[in-house]
Amino acid sequence: MAHCVHMEKDEVETLVRHSTGVSHCPTSNICILSGLCPVRDLMDAGVRVGLGTDVSGGYSPSILEAMRHAILTSKIIHMKDPNYKPLDFKDVLYLATLGGASALAIEKEIGNFQVGKYFDALHIDLASIGSPIHCTGESLTQMVEKFVMLGDDRNIMQVFVEGRNVKPQP
Repeated sequence: MAHCVHMEKDEVETLVRHSTGVSHCPTSNICILSGLCPVRDLMDAGVRVGLGTDVSGGYSPSILEAMRHAILTSKIIHMKDPNYKPLDFKDVLYLATLGGASALAIEKEIGNFQVGKYFDALHIDLASIGSPIHCTGESLTQMVEKFVMLGDDRNIMQVFVEGRNVKPQP
């Protein structure tokens, strides 16, 4: 399923009962004014949620932008409902990786670096030429957060899909 911005409780229960995955496409949802998906509520209910870009309704194929928009969407929901816990960079990193694999029911093959899974990875350089990120002794967690919130294609040196380097280092 995609979007799921106007779900009733019984509909969410149906998604869980049938192990239906949801692709959260925040950029598209905002661009076409369809609504705000309460991803945290879906996840808390046991729905398998991943992150999507849906460029037919949005304007960018960038998963990084989708990650940022997922955080912003959840903060907007939080402004309307202070009891709603907004997503953070760790949540959206999960949604873009293992969450997406789980939503597609292929989490046994991809989604993290467990031995036996396909090696899908990005080689990130936060100090690359023209990088929008400046690090001054941050922890690894802080550097990952900076990449999620500020990084772009200038920071992605290599892309590996199923162990093959599909974007060789410049």
